Amino acid sequence: MLAAGGAMMATVFMRPRPAAADQPALRLLTNWYAQAEHGGFYQARANGLYAQAGVPVSIRMGGPQVNNMQLLLGGQADIMIGSMELALLAAAKDLPVVAIGTSFQKSVTGLMVHKDITALEQLKGHPILINTEGRSTFWPWLRARFGFSDAQAGVYTYNIQPFVMNPRMAIQTFVTSEPFAATQKNIPFNYLLLSDSGYRTYGNVLLATRDVIARRGDDVTRFLRASAAGWNTYLYGDPAAGDKDIVIDNPSMSAAQLAYSRDALRRINALGEKGSVIGTMDDAQWAALHSLVTADGQFPDTPAWRRAYTTEFVSHLSTTVA
Repeated sequence: MLAAGGAMMATVFMRPRPAAADQPALRLLTNWYAQAEHGGFYQARANGLYAQAGVPVSIRMGGPQVNNMQLLLGGQADIMIGSMELALLAAAKDLPVVAIGTSFQKSVTGLMVHKDITALEQLKGHPILINTEGRSTFWPWLRARFGFSDAQAGVYTYNIQPFVMNPRMAIQTFVTSEPFAATQKNIPFNYLLLSDSGYRTYGNVLLATRDVIARRGDDVTRFLRASAAGWNTYLYGDPAAGDKDIVIDNPSMSAAQLAYSRDALRRINALGEKGSVIGTMDDAQWAALHSLVTADGQFPDTPAWRRAYTTEFVSHLSTTVA
């Protein structure tokens, strides 16, 4: 049962328990094809951490043709990887969706720019390719903060060729993805992470419906705790088991790409600074993003935003960054 201000009233039993033979799996729906950005979950499953926690977990890949929110609301998934903005939008629309935890302490989204650009403000007047989600999330902030115009914004089609051909162009990318392709082709670039430039969000936030929270709250806590341990091992231990399962789901994923992505996640301290709790969230960061997105007109400023998340489950997390 959710209480005001994102709190939750629940009894959580964390003693080890075996998973019952007939216990339904907790179904995780990712936000893209299997990749290192999902590695902690694959690692936890492959290493038996979910089984040890007494909660079987299945992982289903997302993709460009998958409507994650529709599947979550339709009961086809129990937990999905989404974003803070998506949770805030769901709360504004009175949808029964709540953020229960996060993968990363910062978003892995940023802009890949040419070597003469070292700060976002230098991009005023430059063409910038962004995807549909970016237009409704960070683009209004960029426009308000740096004086960008909508005439600068083009559609990003997940192809770096326009960047290569236009020395003035910037493209939205993940720090783990397109920069790898550019590096492989010896294309020089700089990378500007949005979270380091003022647009502070958690990355790959985990969302669940209120129904799942009410019925399987104990399983949710166990899932988050095992996932945190999985992430710690995947980035700071031996990732072989997680990588193997990622490639089974996504055979096109290369070992070189996985290694590059892990290095990028470590470099930006995606899980947090050394010693910080993995997967946690706090009220202050949610309040800060709410203030930011209402200030630039992305979302209405109503008390509904407090229903977008709960910190009750993450209060039981204890695995720290190695």
